[in-house]
Amino acid sequence: MADFKIFKLHFLAPLHLSKGKTDDYGESEEILHSDTIKSALYVCARQLFGANEIGDNDSFFNSFQISSAFPYYEDELFFPKPMAKIQPFKNEEIKEELQAKKHKKVAYLGKGYFEDLINDQKLYLSKADLTSDGKFVSNHASVKKLATPVFKSEVQQRVTIPADYSEDPTPYYVDRLFFTQGAGLWFAFKGDDEIFGKISKALKLLGDSGIGTDRSVGNGQFEAYTSEMSLQVPENAKHQLSLSLWCPQKEEISDSFLKSSSYGIIKRGGYIASPAKAEHLTLRKKSIYMFTEGSIFPNHKVLKGKVSNLKPDIAVVTQNVWRDGLAFMIPINKAEA
Repeated sequence: MADFKIFKLHFLAPLHLSKGKTDDYGESEEILHSDTIKSALYVCARQLFGANEIGDNDSFFNSFQISSAFPYYEDELFFPKPMAKIQPFKNEEIKEELQAKKHKKVAYLGKGYFEDLINDQKLYLSKADLTSDGKFVSNHASVKKLATPVFKSEVQQRVTIPADYSEDPTPYYVDRLFFTQGAGLWFAFKGDDEIFGKISKALKLLGDSGIGTDRSVGNGQFEAYTSEMSLQVPENAKHQLSLSLWCPQKEEISDSFLKSSSYGIIKRGGYIASPAKAEHLTLRKKSIYMFTEGSIFPNHKVLKGKVSNLKPDIAVVTQNVWRDGLAFMIPINKAEA
């Protein structure tokens, strides 16, 4: 059994999570990635505790680990579907030749199904446990009664009007996530009590200011609550599963290591967030590639990851621009396909 402190984010407004493409808001990410959370916490911590205490080096980022943020509904926590063969449906509920299509649509497993999967697949998935949109599967009583999706996506049209009216208004679209009542996002924490206290205070400030795009109009605001989670994990597992983005150190990977892994890769970058220098907010960081949540790797060694400096090669940018790639791994007994 593994015990974690967790934070639950109850959103007071819609949320848009940028995919990092310039002037493209028409599609939102559905996962609040670990590197985004930690960078936002770093900015808030510097505002609260001062630059001298938090520093401009990577010590804050290396002082704790967090998972990415995944959906919850009331007391049910959802986890990303691992990149592994998941439990089958009963053939009398869904014919075998139709199950692959249902499996492909599932994006999140409720805690019970997730624990069963990482401990070697014993249960069948129940068709009755799928949410109305087919993205979530849970045997939790409250979720089974849920008549609406855990969250839904809506695209809103906006118009950009030049300040001097020198050009015609330009329409654009923003995709926003709306959480149903009782739903939100949660993430897990690893670190000591001192940094947990600072993170709790920084998270409150972040909730007031909002996370994601369109914070100036109130989007992304949330209330944060602390809780605890016990997760049943296997002993002596041969693989490990990432619940965060992971940027490996060079010595942590090899060709043989990758051949024994199942993984996704994502490009991370975006714009600089600097409360002290607003003029830098339109400048882009360097980019880096990371392994995605749900990726599975051999468990023959502890994977740490690294914090990277994505400071652009621009003279006016003098501060470091850190991007968190520390691993948040749990053991998994991976079933053979």
